[in-house]
Amino acid sequence: MQPAAPRHVYLNLDAIRGVAAISVMLYHFSPFLADGKVLPSSYLAVDLFFLLSGFVIAHAYDRKIENGMGFGSFVAIRLIRLYPLYLAGTLLGFFYLLVKNRLMPAEYMPLSEIGLQLTTGMFFIPLVSDAYHTIFPLNPASWSLFFELIVNIAYVAVFVVLSRRVLTGIVFVSLVLLVAASVFAGTLDFGMTGKTIVSGLPRVTFSFFLGVLLCRSMTNWQGSLGFLRRGLWVEGAILLTLAVFAFAPAGGARVVYDLAAIAIVFPIMVATGAVAPTAPLLSGFYGWLGRISYPIYIIHTPMLMIIAGAGKAFSIDPFAHHPWFGIVMAVSVVVIADIATRAYDEPVRRFLQRQMQRARAVA
Repeated sequence: MQPAAPRHVYLNLDAIRGVAAISVMLYHFSPFLADGKVLPSSYLAVDLFFLLSGFVIAHAYDRKIENGMGFGSFVAIRLIRLYPLYLAGTLLGFFYLLVKNRLMPAEYMPLSEIGLQLTTGMFFIPLVSDAYHTIFPLNPASWSLFFELIVNIAYVAVFVVLSRRVLTGIVFVSLVLLVAASVFAGTLDFGMTGKTIVSGLPRVTFSFFLGVLLCRSMTNWQGSLGFLRRGLWVEGAILLTLAVFAFAPAGGARVVYDLAAIAIVFPIMVATGAVAPTAPLLSGFYGWLGRISYPIYIIHTPMLMIIAGAGKAFSIDPFAHHPWFGIVMAVSVVVIADIATRAYDEPVRRFLQRQMQRARAVA
């Protein structure tokens, strides 16, 4: 395994992650922003998240696990990182349904059903019935977090056998399965519904373990990537991210495009971010993009439901005021994400980390 990489790796990759999270939000806010889809291939951001996650987790935890970090400690650390904001997003969806019952009696949902969605959501239990449009109805974006946790647990559970050869085998088999699933579906946009949940497994496995493999291989390549240390390569990678999301070929080219993006373009972007230096003037901004990327992703869909639902309840047609309504909504989510990070997520995670450290000391 390689030694820890310089800090600029995190800043560059955080910037790419932040741009991807904002792109997903704009994609979901499309009805309030434009007549068509905004950044129509932004669903591929999920695959980029999985790839970045594999790279960063291997960078942060390979050495720690080798030095004795146990399964329980790793899982606890990941839950502390992910769960507080996940819970907040789930509760926002719960709040939306309660208010909707009060303001729109014609669309009343039984409290037993709301309670089921809340309970399963809080414990990361997917709802795979055809009655639900997504496996996590209170917060639809949570489907990718569910797969993220599954692959994180798999990573630490089989860590002792994850040689580069084994990783290569996992990536290859996952790609074969992913090609078959995407050809059948005509797109890579699956995994979030009960009917496509099985197809989500190779989707996360391919990108995550490719990220782990890429991280472990960087020391072999850095000598030949020295040219990335001069120039605006990181900024180019960010623009390339937006370009990938902005283009959406039709027909059979859709599958080829999706697979090329996740198997070729995204790994090149991540390698670029891992090697290229961060411009000093942009380091603070890149760090901020990284801090708000996860909050934006995990709260934007319940916020969309709340804002759109409020407009409907008070007979305000948000579609009559786009793009300004959508722009205000997107800016509001960014501001709320920033506040939630500072006032809720970071303090809660620090508290939980202290409790974990105290438990270890007592043990």
